[in-house]
Amino acid sequence: MQKRMIAMGDSLTEGIGDVVKNVELKSWVTHFSELHQPAIPLINLAKRGLVSREIRATQLEKAIAWKPDLVSLIAGGNDVLKGHWNHHQYQEDMEFIIQQIKNSADVQIITSTLPDFTLRLPLSSEKKQMIKSQSLQANEIIQSLSEQYNLCLIDFWNHSLSKDPTIWSRDGIHPNSVGYREIGLIVYKCFKQWVHSRS
Repeated sequence: MQKRMIAMGDSLTEGIGDVVKNVELKSWVTHFSELHQPAIPLINLAKRGLVSREIRATQLEKAIAWKPDLVSLIAGGNDVLKGHWNHHQYQEDMEFIIQQIKNSADVQIITSTLPDFTLRLPLSSEKKQMIKSQSLQANEIIQSLSEQYNLCLIDFWNHSLSKDPTIWSRDGIHPNSVGYREIGLIVYKCFKQWVHSRS
C-alpha cells in the first residue's frame, strides 16, 4: 500500500464547507487516508479559488519534491465557475501536471470528473447551460487523460451524490462535512477496485 500521498487541487480538496450532524469538517482526502490501516501520510496542497494554471504553478513542484506514491488531482471547478474557461489551456495544464508526476516516479494518480453544479446553483437558464456545457468539456478531457495515462477516475458527474441535496453546503458548490466523509469512502472503494483490477 502507498506510503506517501499528495493532494492537489482547489477548495473541493482543501475541504471547504458547512458542518452538519456533528460530523467534523475534514477534506475527503483526509477521510480517504484515514480509511487505510495504517493511515496514509498525507500532505494536502489544495487551496480554494485556484484554476488549473495556478495549481500547476503553485503545487506541482512541491508535489514532485515530496516523492509521493499516490497523488490526487482534481481541478476545473474554478476554471468553469469563475469565467476563466479555456478548453485548450485546461487540457494543456492537466496533461502537463500528469506527465510531470508520472515522469518523476512510479506514481498512482486519482482524479475525477466535475459534479453538475447547475443542479444546485440559482442561475439563469442561459448561465446554467453554459456552465453545464463547459463542465462536460472538462470532464471529456479528464476522461481522455485518465484512459491515456491509466489514472484512477472517479465519475462524480454521473454519481448519485451529485444529485443528493443533503451532502452539499448551502453555497451549492462545496460538499458539507457529511458529503466529504461520503466522498472519501467512495474514492477509497473505487481506488481499491482500481488497484485490484491492475494486479
